[in-house]
Amino acid sequence: MIYSLILTTLMFGAMFSVLTVSLNLQYARGGMINFGTVAYFAAGAYAYAIVTQEPPSGLDQYAIGLNAPWWIGFIAAGIAAMVFAVITGWPTLRLRGEYLALTTFAFAEVFHSILLNERRIGNGSVGMANVERPDPAVLGLDDTLAYTAAACVLMLLTAWVFHRLLASPYGRLVDATHNDEIAAESVGKNTARVRLQIFVISAIPIGFAGALYAMITTLVAPALFTAEVTFFVWIALALGGERTILGAILGTMALVFFQEAVRMIPFETVRSAQIAASVEEVITGILFIIVLRWQPWDRL
Repeated sequence: MIYSLILTTLMFGAMFSVLTVSLNLQYARGGMINFGTVAYFAAGAYAYAIVTQEPPSGLDQYAIGLNAPWWIGFIAAGIAAMVFAVITGWPTLRLRGEYLALTTFAFAEVFHSILLNERRIGNGSVGMANVERPDPAVLGLDDTLAYTAAACVLMLLTAWVFHRLLASPYGRLVDATHNDEIAAESVGKNTARVRLQIFVISAIPIGFAGALYAMITTLVAPALFTAEVTFFVWIALALGGERTILGAILGTMALVFFQEAVRMIPFETVRSAQIAASVEEVITGILFIIVLRWQPWDRL
């Protein structure tokens, strides 16, 4: 049981850490409040499913299934998240603060509504099941171990790329844009372009994480991509502390460990399991409030 808990925590913790690290780049370094993170996650997952799924047949209502190899679907997931970031970032990044937060949240809700009601995209509320994925057994590997390793590789690669980016002269430009936008513009820097670049760059690994999520669950459905995912990532970022990649990862791991530990508790009735799930959300919220109350303001 402990072994399963550790592997599950590593797998989902590493995968969601990609979202937290990307949000850290957008918010802590780029100064952009994005409450629509889940939309780019969903865009990657759905792009992967559509590209790899077989053409529709029988009761299927989705219109397109390209039946392509998994690696093409994985690349398509990153491209889909990038394109969606360009489409949503160009009009929204002119806003600041809570206006940007509300607009990105609205875009995410509109996208969720489209996935839910437009059956030609991905079967509507039913979603697309039995999503194609590489079989680790071909290499003699266990499924859980293989996908845990894949999630960890994606997390480490994302963290390394963002670390190198922020340590470069371009990273100093990003910090300058965040800290004093007027001063950066006075020396000839196009801060609007920098903000859009960061927004788009950080969306690409989120799309890859969405593809990995589709592989692990073998299902993409609107119910999996709600605003709760965005709030989860924000809580993880607050727990680990901003402006630190390691903190973003540790905060996500801790939060995933807590949730998975609660889910592994054996309950005798469905009612008790539902109560435990509600208590889990309440405790997570209380923990978030405590962190916001006692964490130093210079890290928030």
